[in-house]
Amino acid sequence: MIRERSLLIKGLTFLLAVFILNIPFPNSTPLSHSVFSFLGLPLYGDEETMTGIQYASNAWGIILLLGLFALYKSLKLTMLAAFIVISGPGHMVEAMQKTVLPGMYAVSYDVENSICTFERNKKETVLTGTCDLSFENHSSKPITFEVALDERSYFKEDIPFLLMMNKPRLHTVTLEPKTYQTVEITSSVKAADFPSKVFMSEVNGFHVNIYQNGKKRYL
Repeated sequence: MIRERSLLIKGLTFLLAVFILNIPFPNSTPLSHSVFSFLGLPLYGDEETMTGIQYASNAWGIILLLGLFALYKSLKLTMLAAFIVISGPGHMVEAMQKTVLPGMYAVSYDVENSICTFERNKKETVLTGTCDLSFENHSSKPITFEVALDERSYFKEDIPFLLMMNKPRLHTVTLEPKTYQTVEITSSVKAADFPSKVFMSEVNGFHVNIYQNGKKRYL
């Protein structure tokens, strides 16, 4: 039974806003991140390492609490509403990738199963990086795009290694239809020109940017 219709309308409005802001599209991050970037607002306390206060996440979290409070006062359906607005956007995007989204928008990236390894040659004059990047093509057509490792990292010492993998040019990747595929990219630089004196054997937990027809996605 609806006890306060005005609170119900406010609650549904807040929850609709949260649902929209939580949609992970066109990037893998929630739409709230794109809104903050468009408005010139910071996403994190430390933008370079993506750490510190998460302003965008806190903003939609506050709106979510306001919506749930209003809905509780009018209908007491807070748990169901919370489940829908938090999990619904991801499932909606996945369904769209399998049906209507074209080209690179039908691609998802598996950050947890992607890794880069680095090693020097015997003379220690050349540093070579090899990355295994895991993608899934949800569409029924092959997709070709360019990929670059995103230079931001939780660990500042990783950044030179991520930048190195984007030289001398972006890497072209083709994914077969309806497949989960791990692709390998390599890049080499002169060890003397490398800005970091610290040798690292591997880097993981990084994100990528993909490009197609002049457009870009952060995954």
